[in-house]
Amino acid sequence: MILASGLNLLAGPYAPRVGQPGSTAVSMDDPNIIAWVTGYQDYVVGTDCDTGWQTPDNAIGEAVGIPDTNIVCLGRGGEITLVFDSGIGDGEGDDFVVFENAVTDFFLEIGYVEVSSDGVNFFRFYCDSQTTSTVTSYLDPTNITGFASKYIAGYGTPFDLAEFRDFSPLLDVDDVRYVRIVDIVGDGTYTDSSGKVIYDPYPTIGSAGFDLDGIGVIHMRTVDFDQNGCVDADDLSIFAAAWLSSKGDVNWDQRCDIAYPEYEHIDFADFALLSRQWTHTCGNL
Repeated sequence: MILASGLNLLAGPYAPRVGQPGSTAVSMDDPNIIAWVTGYQDYVVGTDCDTGWQTPDNAIGEAVGIPDTNIVCLGRGGEITLVFDSGIGDGEGDDFVVFENAVTDFFLEIGYVEVSSDGVNFFRFYCDSQTTSTVTSYLDPTNITGFASKYIAGYGTPFDLAEFRDFSPLLDVDDVRYVRIVDIVGDGTYTDSSGKVIYDPYPTIGSAGFDLDGIGVIHMRTVDFDQNGCVDADDLSIFAAAWLSSKGDVNWDQRCDIAYPEYEHIDFADFALLSRQWTHTCGNL
């Protein structure tokens, strides 16, 4: 009890662990999560990662939330790019959630989070580390922000695309298709957005580095065609007018070609995405 009290007294400036006031942790069972990773590419395995943990398909679909199972390990300094067929859009509040498999509230193997609309140009979320010395098994979550893996298995770290609104013409925050996770080697060779040294548990072996359980989507690419803040009958009318049209047809409407990959034809794949957003309230967009 004294140890737990001391940990709270020594807390840093950022959100605390799961169950504490001010925690931003999102449960893998949160009903606001409406989609998950649908694919991956560019899996680059770092060092000290046994082959048994090198299964990138484990990142596809819902998070499992059980330590040491159904994850893909990046290895020390590795990375992976996750693909989202429905896209991620900038809605009100957080837009997606990254899940790792931390076995305790403080054994946190962290990573950079980057997003892209085209799979070529990636943009990294602002991150800050206030851990001032090396760590072997204990990383205070209140000393880190903007990194993937801040919470115990089953609880994810949320990210808000609003950070990049009007940041670059190369990123459409209303249509993010890729999220890249890059493992941070915790020996002090990596730095945060301000150039400060980053520390996390080091060294680790066997399954070293970030262990990805899944990424949940809170806000999909919006199908609010008239941009009135709600996917409603007006949007359905716009979609119906373009139904079964192809590029070059008189009723073609680029806005309605929303399924990924876009192939210049409006059909049931596009309607499925419209339907998924239609079932959620306008406030969840």
